[in-house]
Amino acid sequence: MKIFTPQDVANYYDQTEVHYRRFWKFEEALGLHYGIWSAGIKNLKDAVLNTNKLLANLGEIKSTDVGLDAGCGVGGSSIYLAKNIGCKVTGITLSDKQAATATEFAEKHGVTQLVSFKAMNYTSTSFADNTFDFVWAIESMQTAIDKSDFLKEAKRVLKPGGKILIADCFKSYNYTFAKNKLMQLMFNGWAVTDVVSAEELINEANHFGFVLHKELDVTKEVYPSVLRFFYAAVIGMFGTFFYNVFVKKASYFSRVHYKTGLSQFVAHKKKLWTYNLLVLKCEK
Repeated sequence: MKIFTPQDVANYYDQTEVHYRRFWKFEEALGLHYGIWSAGIKNLKDAVLNTNKLLANLGEIKSTDVGLDAGCGVGGSSIYLAKNIGCKVTGITLSDKQAATATEFAEKHGVTQLVSFKAMNYTSTSFADNTFDFVWAIESMQTAIDKSDFLKEAKRVLKPGGKILIADCFKSYNYTFAKNKLMQLMFNGWAVTDVVSAEELINEANHFGFVLHKELDVTKEVYPSVLRFFYAAVIGMFGTFFYNVFVKKASYFSRVHYKTGLSQFVAHKKKLWTYNLLVLKCEK
């Protein structure tokens, strides 16, 4: 099983930013994640923003809440929460480049009084105990090599009764990720070392005093995004071939990114992964 360090994860996002700018409505939706195409959603931008809306509603976020966006990317979720709910959010990412981009977007959207961004590892933060009402993690939790490290730090920085809000891909059942070549091809292209099922994560969270408060399976609703990523990968495959043959200066993740787009489509068809929204509440 290939191990990806925090620096590898930062390198992935830095090296593939150009792809997201080109194919994923990066400047409009401010998100790098799968969009959720609920009834009435007709374009990618709205689907990506809808992920924020559904998770915020499921987690019952209030304007008086203070949140930690763990793995904030370019700040889209933090900005959405500030603009639409009015709560304060601190976003952290492993990438200095992303933190700077997120700050620029926050200034552009006029929410710098409510949001701030820092380069920091969510498994080892500098925040005091009992700081936040919620920890928000859209497609970031699985990048932790050991998910218990994420849960342990979330428990420490959350106030009593606080919640973890997660939107992510999960194994559809409890098979061994390290033995599934297709899933490894999919997630290794995102610098993800290992993937757990929702059941496995919930069981692990129980050890830290969290219980499942709410859950929503939206695997079918992300399919249009799966398809879009697949088509972008097909196009990117030819571009990657050109660079590998004639230029040979493309970065590692830029060269292999298209493989993720192809494999995630096949793995979705084989029902090897699901997309779930989870709210884990701290009761101990």
